[in-house]
Amino acid sequence: MEDHNDIYISVFHQICEVNDLDPEAITAEAEERFPERLKEGQDAEKLIWTALDTRARTLIANVDQGNTFKGDKTAYTIDGDPAAPSFVINEENIRSLYPAEKASEIIDALGQVKLPVRA
Repeated sequence: MEDHNDIYISVFHQICEVNDLDPEAITAEAEERFPERLKEGQDAEKLIWTALDTRARTLIANVDQGNTFKGDKTAYTIDGDPAAPSFVINEENIRSLYPAEKASEIIDALGQVKLPVRA
């Protein structure tokens, strides 16, 4: 299992790299958000989830300037499974929550969340 964990942690580092995120900062944030899951060591799934969520929230904040987006988790869905991480933009939900122009800006911003070429 240790070999798998090393591979999974490398996927986390790849996600950080392609999204211009600091792995140490993401690890600290994950430890704060999921203390029970990370007190025994690195949990690749939660680290990956935190990295993708952090990137998404940052991109939205850059577009929205904090005016309307309140961290609504229906805007996107994250699967932090290190064997096959995914990030899905829930366009229909975004379009139902925001005016058309703002929805398009948020969708475009979320399109900048990247996954590594090979996980």
